[in-house]
Amino acid sequence: MGTTETGDTVLGRLARARGGVFTRADAIAAGMTPHEIRRRVRQGLWVWQFGGALRAATTPDSIDARERAAVARAGEGAVLSHFSAARRWRLTVAETAEAWVTVPHRRTPSPAHGMRVVRSRHLPAPAIRRVDGLPVLEPARTVADLARFLDERSLTAVTLQAVQRALCTHDELVAWHRTLTGTRGMATLADVLRAADPGLESILAKEFRDLTARANISLVPGFPLRLPNGIEVLCDFADPLARVDFEVDGFAYHSTPAQVAADKARDRVLLRAGWITVRYDTADIRQRPTATVADVLHQIAQRLRPT
Repeated sequence: MGTTETGDTVLGRLARARGGVFTRADAIAAGMTPHEIRRRVRQGLWVWQFGGALRAATTPDSIDARERAAVARAGEGAVLSHFSAARRWRLTVAETAEAWVTVPHRRTPSPAHGMRVVRSRHLPAPAIRRVDGLPVLEPARTVADLARFLDERSLTAVTLQAVQRALCTHDELVAWHRTLTGTRGMATLADVLRAADPGLESILAKEFRDLTARANISLVPGFPLRLPNGIEVLCDFADPLARVDFEVDGFAYHSTPAQVAADKARDRVLLRAGWITVRYDTADIRQRPTATVADVLHQIAQRLRPT
């Protein structure tokens, strides 16, 4: 004869699959009565989480358990979002003990301490992924949501992380910015996306060329420098007489640890060949153009000064 599973066995298996969290409805479906549920809570065997989910007292109170409970508590259509989604995607943002979920706009779950619920009209199925067995908003939407709560510097860092780790593309971020235009934080996100645009480097190069041309500084764009060891290095802008390589660095290509290391190695190769490398970024070209022109003139003059 086969054995019949007890309610504890069924519920235990379900709870393990959900990281130790289950609901009152789960317990009843497993064969528990409301009286048994209340008794186990009174005895300290089970603990209420956000008033709508339960966990065994032996399950530690962790951010993972709170996020699972928040999804269960928020109910139909709830998905981890904002800082909770960032944690699941391993994006570096400020730590928070709160569990963040987003629900369809038509739903209005009652609030609970330690749990943040956001309502949204924009929750298409393709934007929801499964991570650690939980529904989580995709990385591009997560970054867009965080724009409401992060300053520009922090938002830039998390945006570059997401793109550089190939969690999402710049185009996907632009699409979410377009969808959420008019909501808080979108102006900041627009500034960040302009700086992180993979095509920005060529735009900055043109702006730098125009800037130096207006100051009557003669530089050679795309100068191929042939080194004694046979290696050829392409300089963004060069003064061959002064042997200065002026590089225009956009965020997209020059902010990863690997690219920073590669840039430093390249600069050392040029230095051994008697050249120096001077790098300018977006802020130098767009926010400090006068100072940048003065620095270009200074670098050239220093190198041409008789020794």
